[in-house]
Amino acid sequence: MPIEPAIIQKPAFTVVGMAISTRALSGEIPALWGSFGPRIDEVADMAEPQVSYGIMENFDASQGTLDYMAAVSVTSTENAPLGMVTRTIAAQTYAVFQARLHGLGEAFGDIFNQWLPNAPYEQLAAPYFERYDESFDPGNAESVVEIYIPVKPRNA
Repeated sequence: MPIEPAIIQKPAFTVVGMAISTRALSGEIPALWGSFGPRIDEVADMAEPQVSYGIMENFDASQGTLDYMAAVSVTSTENAPLGMVTRTIAAQTYAVFQARLHGLGEAFGDIFNQWLPNAPYEQLAAPYFERYDESFDPGNAESVVEIYIPVKPRNA
């Protein structure tokens, strides 16, 4: 898929889900989805039914570690299920890329190693995330995933 993103404004949103500290591209991430997926129906007040998010932050390039959260967006956190955490993601400008599930790791490499160094934007120190929409099928390697990278104009 082409590496040219759409630049959008996304309002703040709140998520409920399960989180881990792990290594980038670790098998722990699919395992987290394996634990969270069967529990999604426990989450009340979903803002986007059948849409889920993989929230990433605190990436440490020297260690290859990050915090990852499998989550769904909600309108209220009052009834968050036991064992789940909540997080509010601030309103932000994002570069939004599309990638096929089977090429997700390669897409992140292209974004961080090719697009960002040459783009008129720079990444902000804020959470970035994958958005899995209503048409996403985890069993189909060709399913499309949206990747949201928080950005601001370079030299702004």
